[in-house]
Amino acid sequence: MARSLAELTAGATDRQPMKNADSKSAASFERVVIGGAGYVVKVVDGRSDWLALASGDSAGRAICLWEDGVYAALPPSIDSTVVGVARLGPDADPWPAALLMRDVSDLLIPEDGAVDLATHAALLDAMADLCVHFDDALPATTYMPFVGNYQFLSMREAARQRVTGTIGGPQPFIEAGWASLRAERPELVALVDPLLEDPAPLADSLLATPTTFLHGDWKMGNLGLHPDGRVVLLDWDRPQIGPFAGDLAWYVGVNCDRLPESKEATVERFRAALERRGVATSGWWERQVALSLLGTFAMLGWSKAGQVEELDWWAPLVRAAVPLI
Repeated sequence: MARSLAELTAGATDRQPMKNADSKSAASFERVVIGGAGYVVKVVDGRSDWLALASGDSAGRAICLWEDGVYAALPPSIDSTVVGVARLGPDADPWPAALLMRDVSDLLIPEDGAVDLATHAALLDAMADLCVHFDDALPATTYMPFVGNYQFLSMREAARQRVTGTIGGPQPFIEAGWASLRAERPELVALVDPLLEDPAPLADSLLATPTTFLHGDWKMGNLGLHPDGRVVLLDWDRPQIGPFAGDLAWYVGVNCDRLPESKEATVERFRAALERRGVATSGWWERQVALSLLGTFAMLGWSKAGQVEELDWWAPLVRAAVPLI
């Protein structure tokens, strides 16, 4: 834990600004060399970062995970890459903040590249490891409220960004996407309209099913694979307590065009991984998956406008899941 960037990067012999092409936040990134090894410094100010504002991050949750020992307590199959953090503001102000991470650029899944089945299986195994690792004793840290999943990419949040002039968020794409989808599939949007307005009933329904620790953003841009099979998992700004299928549903929805097998097979592969780790899924799994996928569509439906085959997959699922709330 450091109190300045100079302290966090003490001994650095080289510094180069970098741009993380997949990052959707307004954070700045710098590559540094310390002791001959490569590191990445991420600096974010939640008072201006659209993602922190939209997800209600007033504490610097990714920093809290370090302060509370969560990174050190992760299962061995997951590498957060975080080796140090810094609070850069006054004592009472959590912002700005910085993370020092090992540079694992060569291990990350290539942008837009194909994902093979072995890598996909390793990612799902690590996701299951994370679910069961903290199942008996959830770490005491600062979590994003689970309902926040359904708010940070919502139409209401997009409207707030437009009014306040927030820079860097996907607000134009969200509003245009839902408008296009409403014209294209009005009956489908009508089903999720109540959730877009008030997602609390959906969140409450899911929280009434078995829950665990969630990372919150298993998109391919945050993932990588070590030669020994350990999974690199970046961007820990949205940790949550939520349903076992929560991270899975987001993984299926946000990575839909890069999955090496069907969504159904992906769901079954993850369920089998949970079962192998002692999680008894009978009696609740189907309902939790259906509701979790419904929630993912409420978050990402706007991004699927114009994708006929993709929407044909989601439409019957949404129709079947809405009555389960």
